[in-house]
Parts: sequence; C-alpha cells; structure tokens
Amino acid sequence: MLHFLATVLILTSFRGPDLVNAKNKSALHIGGLLPLSPKDGWSRSNGYPALLGAKRAIADINNRSDVLPDYELVLHMEDNEVNLPVALDRLYVELLGKPPTKVAILGPLLSKVAETVAQVIGRWSIVEITPGGSSSVFSNRDRYPHIYRILTSASLFGSAQAAIIRQFGWTRIATLNEAVEPHKGRIKQLHDESAHSNFSIVSSETFITDPEDALKRLKDIDVRIIATAFYEGKVRKVFCTAYKLGMYGPDYVWMILGLYMNGWQYVEDEMISCTTEELLTASEGYLAITFSFYGQEKDVGRGGQTPAEFRKDMSDLLGYNISVTDPTYAANCYDAIWALALAFDKAEPLLSRSLDSYEYHDEEYANIVGQCILNQTFAGMSGYVSFHETGYRIGNLLIEQNIAGTETHIGTFDTAAIEITWSIPAEDIWYYSDGKPPHDSDITVVIFDLQATPLPTLMVMSVLAVLGMVLAVLFLGFNIWKRQHKQVKMSSPQVNNLIACGFIFAYLSVVLLGIDNSMVGKDTLVSICVLRTWIISLGFTLSFGGMFTKMWRVYSIVIANKTKRKVIKDRHLFAVIAVLLLVDLAILIPWQVANPMRTEDRREPVVQTEEHLSKKEKHVVLYVNCTSENSTVWTTAILIYKTFIVVFGAFLAWSTRNINVPGLNDSYYVGLSIYNTVICCVVAVPLSFLTASSIGVTFALVSVFLLFCITASLCMLFFPKVIAVYRPNEVAGTPGTGIMIGTAAAVVVQCDTI
Repeated sequence: MLHFLATVLILTSFRGPDLVNAKNKSALHIGGLLPLSPKDGWSRSNGYPALLGAKRAIADINNRSDVLPDYELVLHMEDNEVNLPVALDRLYVELLGKPPTKVAILGPLLSKVAETVAQVIGRWSIVEITPGGSSSVFSNRDRYPHIYRILTSASLFGSAQAAIIRQFGWTRIATLNEAVEPHKGRIKQLHDESAHSNFSIVSSETFITDPEDALKRLKDIDVRIIATAFYEGKVRKVFCTAYKLGMYGPDYVWMILGLYMNGWQYVEDEMISCTTEELLTASEGYLAITFSFYGQEKDVGRGGQTPAEFRKDMSDLLGYNISVTDPTYAANCYDAIWALALAFDKAEPLLSRSLDSYEYHDEEYANIVGQCILNQTFAGMSGYVSFHETGYRIGNLLIEQNIAGTETHIGTFDTAAIEITWSIPAEDIWYYSDGKPPHDSDITVVIFDLQATPLPTLMVMSVLAVLGMVLAVLFLGFNIWKRQHKQVKMSSPQVNNLIACGFIFAYLSVVLLGIDNSMVGKDTLVSICVLRTWIISLGFTLSFGGMFTKMWRVYSIVIANKTKRKVIKDRHLFAVIAVLLLVDLAILIPWQVANPMRTEDRREPVVQTEEHLSKKEKHVVLYVNCTSENSTVWTTAILIYKTFIVVFGAFLAWSTRNINVPGLNDSYYVGLSIYNTVICCVVAVPLSFLTASSIGVTFALVSVFLLFCITASLCMLFFPKVIAVYRPNEVAGTPGTGIMIGTAAAVVVQCDTI
C-alpha cells in the first residue's frame, strides 16, 4: 500500500510544462485519457500501471539525444472514469479547450469509450494512440482515420480460436457474445474463419444482460465447443448459468477472453446465486485468449531495457509482482509513447517544418505522423512492435488455461504466421478429460439391450411343443385308423380329428410365441405375429369348439330330454364349428385389412454405471413388440367372443357333470377337458399381458401353462379311447351314473348316424 501511495504521488506530480527545459528544447504536448478514479477497482489495477508506463517512457525519451533531441514530451493526463460522457467532457474542456495545443492523444483504454472519442479526434485531425482499444471497428479508416492501437485487433481473437478449433479437429461449434463491440468483431472474425475452414458454427447467440436464454438454446442443440466474448461483468453470470445447466466438465470446452482479473471467481456478485466453489467448478479448464501485454524476448528493447527488467521496475513501483501474462497496460503505454516519439522523429523531415507548429485540424500533419507510425518496427516492452495498415498492432496472442482458479500460460498464437506454439504437451491441456480433447458433440454410443427370449428357454419349450405335436399326430392317426372301432365310432371320431388338429395348432403357437426380433428381422417378425394370431385363434376354435359342440349335443339329448324328438348328428356339430370359424374370420380378416400388423419399439432407460459413463456408453432396454392401430379394440373383440364360448362351455360341462355312459361316449372326459381349458385361460391370458422384467420369464410361464393344459386335455380325450380299444374289460366295469340305457342307446344311434 505504501508503494502504491508513493506511486500515486509521483505520478500526479508529473504534469505540465514544468518538465521542459525551455532554454534548449521545444515542448510537444500529449493529452491523455486514462481511468484513474481511486474508487474504481478496475481503474486502480489498470489505469495507474498504464500511467506509470507512460511517464516512464517520457522520462526515458526526454533523457535521450537520439530521439527528438530538440523536443521535450509533456503529458497532460485526465481521468475519464471509464465513462464516455466524462471522457468527452475532459477531452473538450481540459485537453482541447485549454492551451497548449496537443499534438497527440494517449488513450482511452476501453474500446467502448475510445470509439466515440476517436470519431471526435478524427474530425480534429489529431493523432490518437490507444494502449487498450482493440475493437475491429477501428479498422474502418474512413470513420476512424487517425487512431492507432498498441493492442492487436480484437478480431484476431477469432483467428486464435479458429486455430485452436482446427488443431483439435472440431467441426461443430457455437458462439456466445455480449451484443457490444469489440465482442461482436471478435465473433465476426470467427465466422469469417469458418467460411474457409472445416468447421461450422451451428449457433451464434448474443445477449445484453442475462445469458440464460442463450445458454439454454445452446444446451438444447447439444454443442460442446463454445467460443465467447464478453466483459468481466458478465463472466460470473455466464459460468453460474453454465453450472446450473450442467454445461461444464470433461465434455465441454469454453474459450473466453483472458482479460479478466485473476481470481474473478472469488469476487462477490449480487447478480448471481452461485458460490465460489460452483464458479470454480464450472470454469475449470477453460481456454483464455488474451493479449500479450509484456514481451517474452530477452533482447534489450528500444528503451534500453529487457522486458524482464522493465517488469521488475514496474513491480517495485507498484508493490506487487507483474508476470509475463499480467493483463496490465504499463508496457503498452510505454510502447505507445515510444511509437509516438519515433513517429514524430521520422515525420519532422517529411513535414519540412517543426513539430510544434501543429494546429488543430492540420490533416497533413496527422497523416504524415500516422504514416510514420505504420512504417516503424521496434523492440518494445510488450514485445516487437509493428503495425497493420489499418492501424492495429501486429503482435502475438497468449493462450491461457484456468487451472484451479489460476490462469496459466500454455501457448502463443502468432497472428502473422497464423500458428500456435504450445508450451506444454497437448495431453496436458486436456488433463480434465483423460488427456484427450473433448468431442464437439455427444459421442455417447447408445447400446440397445434387446429384450429377447433366451435361446435355451425357447429350445426347451420348442422340444416339449414338438413332442406334444408328435403325440397329437399319433392320437390323430390312431383315431383315423380305428375310426370304425365301436369305442371310437361312438365318440364322433371326425370331430375328434378337428380337436386333435386344434391341439397341433396350439402346440405350434407355443413355438411361435418365443420367436422375436433377436432371431428374425422385423419384416419376418410381422409375418410371424400375424401367423401367431391366426394360429392361436383358429386352434382354439377347432379344439375348444369341438369339445364345446360335443358337450352341447350331450346336454341337448340328455339334460333337455329331447331324445325322441330331435336328432343331432355330426354334421350339425361341424356346422356349429364352421359358424365359430366364420366369427373368427369376421374379426381377423378386417383386422389385417384395416389395421395391418407392424412392429413397435419401446425403449426404457436404465441407470448408467460408472463403467458405462467412462466408455461413453448409454444402455437402453429395447422391447420390440407386434402391434397395430386399434389393436386393443380387435383384441378385446376376440377375447369377448372367446370368453363367451368358454363360459358357455363351462356351463355345459357343469350341467352334464353327472353324465357317464361308459363305452358309449366320452362326455365325462370332454367335460374335464373343458374345465382344464377354463383354468388355462384364466391363468395364461393374464400372464400373456404381464410386463415382466424378463421376457424369458413371461414366455416360460405362459408356455408351461399352455403345454400343461393342452397336453392334459389331449390325453384326457384320447387316452380313454386307446384303453377302450385295447383293454375293453377295464372300461366295461366302470360304474355309471344312473342314466337310463334307453337314453344311452339314443346317443349311440345319433352318433352312428352321420
């Protein structure tokens, strides 16, 4: 603090023509506009070092005999308070409104103030050199004819960002900038670079005060590489919003300006709701592009010192250490004064008159001095100084990286050669992303875990189903072979043949139920789904419908006591079965025509493990189901129809539960089969709609119930006939139920007549 106060006293004493040795030299008065308000922290950390550098340059030049030997430079400094109205007031009232005439103006530091000041000064034909103005708008020489910049153009920040983008192979980026200059110029240059580069800017967002909406839009389109440009007053708001949106970490690269004071994350800001730790987390690893404020060369500069010696002197005067990456303007102001002095020195012979002959609005004077500025090259304290024809400094830019809240120099961008020289290995830059540059988009591989029937389960159930089909075929063959045998003939063998065919269809449906998208393509799966629907429906009608009609005949003859008045032959049973099949077709055919079957993918996210995240994998459970439009309506129609048949069949079986005519009919076993079928439907149908965690479990449960019910019904219908044929004595002694022999005889007659 003592160093700082002493410096202020020294600097404020360096003012006015009292420095001029009037006997030997003429005075060249230079006006200055720098931020010097003690109440402004930014002014203290930037304005005073800048003033100190300018005073140091004036002292060095005035003490030399090889530069402007006949002149003495005098600096008249005014505080512009980083405020445009104040700057214009001080310019008109203090600098231009009061003598002596100022041959040049030093400042302002900020582009937003310098833009208007430069337009005014241009109309007065005064040479202006700014140590801090960097806006690309100054390159418009018609509008800003006499301003020269010690900083390189802000637009070259875009060139530096483009070079980084090209080097790491990113092709998809976004930009975010404050809607003012020089930030618009920086982003415009990046857009220009993208026009002839292999990357594209997928979104360019701007904001005035609050970046939240802009960042949300970038989040929505999943951009990972974000180039930005905004003042320090917005940086905490940007990264606080980024933290809340999750736009940070190893998947993101933020490129920002490196012009903010170190430790900006620790500054209290009432406009945000994030803690310091959250700001540090969100900003970790960002890349910062900044001006090269201090030279890194080891050669002695034009002023007689090396840049390192100059930094040491400034550090002693300011009371704190100035590093090579320190963003203060002491060296820039030093070089600005030297650029003016060397230009004046070269301009005097070209003017053919003395330098102190200048009067305001002297366009020739301003043009010649300005051209001398553009033509010069010298080793300064901020590095080698040379100028572009549009007035900006041709210099290097520094690339820094934020590591644990401290910006560390990691590379240099040569604006002339358009190339980057890294000071650390590339893998060290990406310390926060496993040594590899983040990708410009989400490369997470979505792995669909297709839920399929386990092959061993399908094989076991298929083998059992095939064995069941073999058994049904054997029973069918037996029924055809022994159709004239009395015991077989009495049980309507042709109806039994239909029932056996229905059971074969039912066994086949078990196999079809287990086939899914893991075994066949989607087109084939659709065909299988259609076939499965038809097979199940028709198989049920043939098997259960056959049993239903046989039970209906027994009920009509025995229970309704219509034996002598009504003859029910097998052809009547076939007619009933045909009607049931027509109802099936009346539902199935319109279903397939109006709402054809298709596959539907159903995805369910699963909890991602650390292994998945490290491998950039996202696992999703995939179910491929068969469906169609209005499938619920069609399925409900079939279920209602089948339920009616099942309920009516159960009623008939219960009504004829006491009917048993051994050796003449199989009504007792048909009734048992109907009971068995009812139980199967009550259990298997709900299971088929069950969404279990494992398709294999659901398939196994449904298949076991189906196989058990089908096989039980098949055996109950045909095994008694086999026994009756080969062991007739065993069925002859089976006790009856008191049904009259006349009734049984009537049944026999009706069964025999077809």
